[in-house]
Amino acid sequence: MASAVSYEMVEAICNDLAATGENPTYLKVHERLGKGATRIVSAYIREWREHQAQASALSRHPFFGSWPESLQLKAKSLFDALLALSAEGAAEAERALKAEFDKQAEELRQATDQARRESADAQNSLRNERAETARLQTELDSLKEAELAREAMIADLLAQREQHVATIAENQRQLENLRDEHRVHVMELNVQAAAERSRLIDELRIERERAAGEREHLMRQTDQLRQDHAAAVQEWRQRAAALEGGLVAQRKKTDEAEERAAAQTSHARELTTIVNARDGEIAALKADIATVGRSLQEQAAMSSAQAARIEMLEQQVARETTRAKDAEMRTQELVTQLTSAPRPALDKPGPAETQ
Repeated sequence: MASAVSYEMVEAICNDLAATGENPTYLKVHERLGKGATRIVSAYIREWREHQAQASALSRHPFFGSWPESLQLKAKSLFDALLALSAEGAAEAERALKAEFDKQAEELRQATDQARRESADAQNSLRNERAETARLQTELDSLKEAELAREAMIADLLAQREQHVATIAENQRQLENLRDEHRVHVMELNVQAAAERSRLIDELRIERERAAGEREHLMRQTDQLRQDHAAAVQEWRQRAAALEGGLVAQRKKTDEAEERAAAQTSHARELTTIVNARDGEIAALKADIATVGRSLQEQAAMSSAQAARIEMLEQQVARETTRAKDAEMRTQELVTQLTSAPRPALDKPGPAETQ
């Protein structure tokens, strides 16, 4: 909505007050106007004072002071236009630089957000890989413990096998001893039987004339000795057969223990293969972790480069701002040079021209 008070209205009142020697203030101007917002009226009064100050400066200037008022107003309008053009150019340059900086800042912000997201994803992947590595390490530890337990069991079985082998060897030694004892005893019995037979033959030859009852008695004694000898031989043969059966059973147990030891050895080899495969997987995971670490380092380097680029852009904006300020200062210096330029030689106006 347009303001009800214009600059021309305020300018006319201020000129009237200045013509009467009064200082144009807001209260005086507002009292004569009877309307208008404080901000707008005050701004128009400041603008009138600036115009008056510029006009006073132009009138006091040695170059413009002798100019006609119309030329002074044109010069004033030209300077105002130059100032407005300079301010507009500086503002336009500032807006363009600000827009470019905002665009580049937005691009950098998006790139930074993308880098942060990628870094977060990489960190999550790294945490998952570490968790998987920890799980695999735990599984490997459990496999190693199981391997140690199986090795201990295999060692126990081997010890039992050695013990069984030692027991079998001891049983074989005892069997050999029993066989030797049996052979010696049989030989002794044979020797004793031969000696006894010889003795009996001698006694029979010596006492052949004895009574038939004694002969039968002697014959019964001989039969009894033969039966005792056969019973003893049968007993030793049974003991030898029992020892041989125990030896066969012990050999069977030894074979079974050897088969179990072979199965445990095969299982241990399979576990060794599994452990080697796990070691390969762990090495691959370590290589993946190293790759992820290098990727994180590269992303950190990219973030540092982007931060350096942002700092460079900020420095460029500061330089462009400084250049705009320098341009404004040069414009002001140009205006000052124009105002302080030497006045051209003009002919004095005649009486008619003065009129």
